[in-house]
Amino acid sequence: MARLPEPGRSRAVLIGTGDYQDPALEPLPAVANNLTDLAGVLTAQQGAGLPGGHCEVLRDPPAQAAVGDHIVAAAGAAEDVLLVYYSGHGLMSWDGNNELFLALRDTKTKQLRTSALRYADLRQDILDSSAKTKVLILDCCFAGRTLDHTMSEPADTLLSEVDIAGTYVLAATENRALAPPGWRNTLFTGELLRLLWEGVAAEPGVLLTLDVLFREVRAAMSRHNWPEPRSNNRNSAAHLALAYNASHELRKAIIALKARLDELAAEETLTEQTYALASDKIAEPNLPPHSAAAPILRERLAVAEQYAPQGRLPSAAALADMSAAVDDALSKTRDAREVAIGSIDRRDRLRGRLKGYQAMAVRLRIAEEAEVGQRYVLARDLLWTQPCDLGAATRAVNAFQRAVTDRREKLR
Repeated sequence: MARLPEPGRSRAVLIGTGDYQDPALEPLPAVANNLTDLAGVLTAQQGAGLPGGHCEVLRDPPAQAAVGDHIVAAAGAAEDVLLVYYSGHGLMSWDGNNELFLALRDTKTKQLRTSALRYADLRQDILDSSAKTKVLILDCCFAGRTLDHTMSEPADTLLSEVDIAGTYVLAATENRALAPPGWRNTLFTGELLRLLWEGVAAEPGVLLTLDVLFREVRAAMSRHNWPEPRSNNRNSAAHLALAYNASHELRKAIIALKARLDELAAEETLTEQTYALASDKIAEPNLPPHSAAAPILRERLAVAEQYAPQGRLPSAAALADMSAAVDDALSKTRDAREVAIGSIDRRDRLRGRLKGYQAMAVRLRIAEEAEVGQRYVLARDLLWTQPCDLGAATRAVNAFQRAVTDRREKLR
């Protein structure tokens, strides 16, 4: 059954070398982006969801010893999934043993055994891990630029060099530049990342398993007439997923629902702030009861989604019910906020009315008369005292208004 890694029990080590000391090895600037972007997917909630500390990035490491230490540490800590990724130049020794070496920053093409990461050592470190599932992704040529003349050997023969029993191996077995100039990612990793972020619309599963990813990457590479990747799979690692299928209709519905829950949470926070403001400014504002629904609905979605890492999503009907609940909660919180805003607006309208009739009283030269003046002071004090007693203030403004209009009629 398809599943995502268990985040707390899984480890990833991403190794990439784009800058080399040896002039025989051309720079690969896209490798740095490969590391950044792949780490982003593996640690994203849409992706594998690994904690940041469980996804280690080794960019342009200088020597094989340091790389080996990091791999051994990750291999020892991983209980569920161990994923190792390498991007850079892959070099074959072609010395009778025909061993594969992974180039590092200080690698010398004429001294591979002392300066490059020997694949056989990496293989053993992975084999020694007690992780339930092991994944190796190699985005490299199996020969450097200076060794292109040896690449007539079949790709499957070369792939046998990276076979690890019980481990899923994805390899870009190409014999030319890894990425066109100016491209953000190498060809192979770029296609892998595109699928991880965009998903596969035609795939019925809610998770993007390694088999699905390999199938789709290979198809995309073939469509573009790019070098065809290879894979070896000896166990259930084929069912391991690295991300949710973002193009799956139910997954898109969940993402949309989460966005609407964020909107609801923001609206409810605004309502709570408006309630606090109204309670501060208005005595007994008579606000309807209001409680935040977003946390409850989030928990409800989390319960419904708890089996998503195993490829099981809530039904369309369950999501529709939750969407309707969000609609109802949005309507209620907006209506409640309007009531709170209305109480403050009512006070402000009374203030405006009081000022208008006070201006009239000044023009009529009656503002200083005892009755008019006393009524104005009473209304003013009520309106500018917090919290404002709207009932008493309304009666006081009405009384002041009558006093002014009555005196105006008598003066005519």
